[in-house]
Amino acid sequence: MKIALVGYGRMGKEIEKLAPELGHEIETVFDEYSPLDESSSLSDSNVLIDFSLGRAVLNVLRVAALKRVPVVEGTTGWSDQLQEAKAIEGLTMVYSPNFSMGVYQFTQLVRATARLLGPLGYYDTYVHEWHHSGKADSPSGTATLLAEVLIDELENKSRTMFESCHRKIEPDELHVTSTRVGRIPGSHEVGFDSEYDQIQLRHIAQGRVGLAFGALKAAEWIVGREGIFTMDDWMSSA
Repeated sequence: MKIALVGYGRMGKEIEKLAPELGHEIETVFDEYSPLDESSSLSDSNVLIDFSLGRAVLNVLRVAALKRVPVVEGTTGWSDQLQEAKAIEGLTMVYSPNFSMGVYQFTQLVRATARLLGPLGYYDTYVHEWHHSGKADSPSGTATLLAEVLIDELENKSRTMFESCHRKIEPDELHVTSTRVGRIPGSHEVGFDSEYDQIQLRHIAQGRVGLAFGALKAAEWIVGREGIFTMDDWMSSA
């Protein structure tokens, strides 16, 4: 499989390093010095993997749709543009804020735990995540996804609080907090707290290789398909 890579930061370099081990080739790399646009050639690429910046995503998707190249979209910080992206004619894409298959299973574990503990009525819940100091968005896309899962599943939580709270937090608010420090690849914790005990679920990334592996496996899956897919679609058919 020949891959066009958009974004040559930490994730782009990790994908470039891992791809040959899985039998794939990075055909071309687009970055801020060599940006992807309508004049770019993608004729030799089977798939495009994008780990760039949120503000660049719509352009990447439009060009990929124009060239009829499927996209693995792993960039975060663009969820507010999702409906606009879905309206792009001819787009084939699988997207996720985190392509780690371990994170995906962790999210399912959080959902199942919320379904078990929610009906008891006496657990309060929080989300906290840690990432390296160079991460551009806060909270992480994964933390936002975990919050959405909890809001869906917990009757006592109906809205999220992503900022520092300078007042008493309301009972129906789910507090989602972030730490940016050093070189931490990524850790996410969901806690269920009561006066009797506390249950903590945590996923700790050992590095970015898990994200790169998942993105490459998603690329294998999307080639030959048409439409817009989530990680649920991919993982449920894997």
